[in-house]
Amino acid sequence: MSPFQITALVFVVAVPALVWMFDRQPHTAHLTKICERGLAAALVLAFLGELVAKVSDGTFNAANALPMQLCDWALFTISAALWWRWRAGFDVAYFWGLAGTAQALFTPAIPSDLPWPRVLGFFLIHAGIVAGVLHLLLTGRFRPEWSRSIVRLFIASEGYVVTALMVNALTGGNYGFLSHKPITRSMLDLFSDTHWLYVLEINLIAWLFFAVLYLPWAIADASRRRHLQ
Repeated sequence: MSPFQITALVFVVAVPALVWMFDRQPHTAHLTKICERGLAAALVLAFLGELVAKVSDGTFNAANALPMQLCDWALFTISAALWWRWRAGFDVAYFWGLAGTAQALFTPAIPSDLPWPRVLGFFLIHAGIVAGVLHLLLTGRFRPEWSRSIVRLFIASEGYVVTALMVNALTGGNYGFLSHKPITRSMLDLFSDTHWLYVLEINLIAWLFFAVLYLPWAIADASRRRHLQ
């Protein structure tokens, strides 16, 4: 692991834990809100900074600079959830952040010759998304619920797949890695080389991860219902 990767993983664990401990103290609600909005603003500014970096190094084009990566969508949804306490944003960001963005911290799909400021930005953006999700969970702001969260997740996720496929076809990009596998090693290397099957496998595995992420809440809800009977 690179120092940037280690720093990002420490950030993911330490920041939500520290804010959680701070949030438990009396009369700190307004300061917690400042922390939440600060993280939301930092994520959006980091995203804009990445665009500026692509413009400056001549790599800004429709194939790689549109906000069409799934982590871009996760960034916007968790930022909105942090800033406005937007429940729908959290419902989607919980699954996208913990199933997708967290994986990017362990298997980053970035070129080996990428300048270090952009490598740092990559890890901080992805760590910030996961930290935002964990913060809202730990402080008891939100939790996923079956009837509401899964419907929103389905609409958002399948909408993303359709949109990314269309954008890839128009731009020649590889948003969501739906056109082809990333150049770096990842779980996607295990998938088919036939494009339609490859996309189907990505979708099915994503939903498997989503189901695993919802399982603890399903078990907790079932246990609560048994105790109420």
